[in-house]
Amino acid sequence: MFRHVPGLFYAPRRTWTHIHDDIERRPWAFLPLLLIGSLIPALSTWYGGTNVGWELFGSEDRRFLTSQSGALLGVAVWLAFVTNAVIMGYIVRWVLFRTPHRPPASHGIAFATFLSMPFMLGGLAALYPERWLLLPVFGLVGLFSVVQLYFGLPHFMRLAQDKAYFYGACIIGAGMLAMVSVGVFYMESWRAVSPPGEYQDVEERQLDPGLIP
Repeated sequence: MFRHVPGLFYAPRRTWTHIHDDIERRPWAFLPLLLIGSLIPALSTWYGGTNVGWELFGSEDRRFLTSQSGALLGVAVWLAFVTNAVIMGYIVRWVLFRTPHRPPASHGIAFATFLSMPFMLGGLAALYPERWLLLPVFGLVGLFSVVQLYFGLPHFMRLAQDKAYFYGACIIGAGMLAMVSVGVFYMESWRAVSPPGEYQDVEERQLDPGLIP
């Protein structure tokens, strides 16, 4: 399944058809792509939060995460991507319940996994967590994911192009709600289990040799 990822950028129609054919033969072959691809934003978040740091709104003080807190945040990000793909897969199946070729759960999750690939690759921006970089990157990957949705529905789900616009709008609406809900859940879970004093500023890092990368 990894070989299909570049094709999403230069030949989406043909690539979605090939993805459909592969999923028909091996319904769960996308799992390594989901589990490994989700590591990209997770590891990037861990590195950026613990080694590069960021500036809070209204302050010029650079803040860092401790190693333990950064690792927990990375795990939360990984779980969020995996959970969101599973939920989105069932949302796709639910939205398409009246279509002639209603997808099984495996097809829905596979479809959601490939739609998540722009966000996974865009997660590399978390290596340098600055607002001027993160905001445009995630805006671009969100737009690209929407474009892939409208390419993928007719070719992967065997829908007429005119039907794809309606179903695509339904999937986008439900998907945004699911994505925000999953993100908030794992962020609050991270805050609940993260140890006290998870933030450090530059001076505290210099005084604590255990935080020096």
